[in-house]
Amino acid sequence: MGLDSVELLMQIEDEFKIKISDQDAQNIFTVGDLTNYIYQNSTIKFPDNCLKTQILNSIKSAFTVLEFPANLDLNNTVGEFLAKDDLKATWKKLEETLNLKLPELNPQDLKIEKIEGVKIFGFNIIRVKPPILDMTFERLIECVGALNYPDFIDFDNITNYFEILIVVMGITQLKSGVDIDEIFVSSSFVYDLGVD
Repeated sequence: MGLDSVELLMQIEDEFKIKISDQDAQNIFTVGDLTNYIYQNSTIKFPDNCLKTQILNSIKSAFTVLEFPANLDLNNTVGEFLAKDDLKATWKKLEETLNLKLPELNPQDLKIEKIEGVKIFGFNIIRVKPPILDMTFERLIECVGALNYPDFIDFDNITNYFEILIVVMGITQLKSGVDIDEIFVSSSFVYDLGVD
């Protein structure tokens, strides 16, 4: 294990008040592996506080305040509900209304430039980051939760897998510097996120 992975695991251990043995750490390759390990080795409290639903309802409320359509569900994409003109200002207003950090828009969202992936011999060499507007609200909720996990999580009362996932994503983002919208359950710490 390299320094980055040790720092990441130490912060996870501190936050969740658990100890991950070196032997167990050698079997953790992805964000999902780490989340599952914590879930299986933590005391889950009841009742479930339904954090995912709380975040969705906050987004719906913000949409109502900003007079955007609010009849969204988890499978809708963000772009279906936001006007494309002056998107940067709209995103900033949404962030201010929610009083939460949102993932940063990228050039593809802002139509600043069209970025194509690079392939050599049929293999992707440079992967293009998909637009935030193409993300589902379910994925947006994960990202918002991860960016704001200190505001949402009571580490003495973890009630579900989602809470653990957003903490793991949030700490991974802080330690790796990778944008939150590029961190998935399936992301490999080494190959996808560059954590050594």
